[in-house]
Amino acid sequence: MSNKYVPAYVAAYSDSSFTNPHDVALPNDPPDCKGTFTHMGAKYWGFETARHKATTLNADKSGFRFDHNAHHWLKLGLVTPAIVTEIQISTRWFTGNQVLSIAVILFREGAPTEILKRTPLKPDSEHSFRIKPTEADECLVRCFHEGGIARINLMGQLLSEEPRANILEDAVISHVSNEHYGKPKDAVDGNRDVGYMLGWESARTGFGEQALFHLKNPAIIQEIVVDTYMHRLNSPLSCHAFGIEAESQIELEKAMTKQPKWSIKFDSGEERTPEVFQTYMQEQRYLDEPVANPESFTI
Repeated sequence: MSNKYVPAYVAAYSDSSFTNPHDVALPNDPPDCKGTFTHMGAKYWGFETARHKATTLNADKSGFRFDHNAHHWLKLGLVTPAIVTEIQISTRWFTGNQVLSIAVILFREGAPTEILKRTPLKPDSEHSFRIKPTEADECLVRCFHEGGIARINLMGQLLSEEPRANILEDAVISHVSNEHYGKPKDAVDGNRDVGYMLGWESARTGFGEQALFHLKNPAIIQEIVVDTYMHRLNSPLSCHAFGIEAESQIELEKAMTKQPKWSIKFDSGEERTPEVFQTYMQEQRYLDEPVANPESFTI
């Protein structure tokens, strides 16, 4: 079986306070950043977490609590499903602040296979782990307990699968509630072409934004991907998708008026369903509600 680089990307991670974690999945040799500094200190390439994951201060500050199994993590998505035969881990330039040990789990359509039990990593070194050939479309790396990794590459053989179409790329977009900083069209191109935030970003106007995507042709949706790439501190808390089947503009506008509405429930048990929730929040109308504590509630 041929052993080639399997293209992957960072799909999610627990923390990467010191670096841009998306660099860790690239096949590039980690560059020497010696002498280069950021507001976080010396610059490193790859994935580097905050410290003190395993040790926390007791509430009464009388001592500490240690957890041997505490860990950070990152998840890689494979661009194309593959049979993985080797994991390559580099701690280049992390001379004393590397992740001390890792465990690796591969996933195929959600089913996990642990292919590397907790294993130590050396500082400033290249590591190669040959594994039993395993089909995968995702890879979870557990990092005990914290520290840095310069590069994680998967090696193996790509599985020949018909690529699925991103049907939003050809969609016509309307009913956009706000696009102050970035447009919905920027969010549906489906590629991470730049190393900075690019996508749909609204002004901070209230609670909830919306956009309507008109598909070129009716379609069966297999998966919805919401990518918050590089939106580290300004991503939405949740995203909700609804399908509309309308044969005319009149039917469409009628359907839009029937979209689900947000409700709130106060601590006293009283509930409200505002007609226009964003306006309700912007104008702080909840403060006018005749309840014991109108300042906090469940949405």
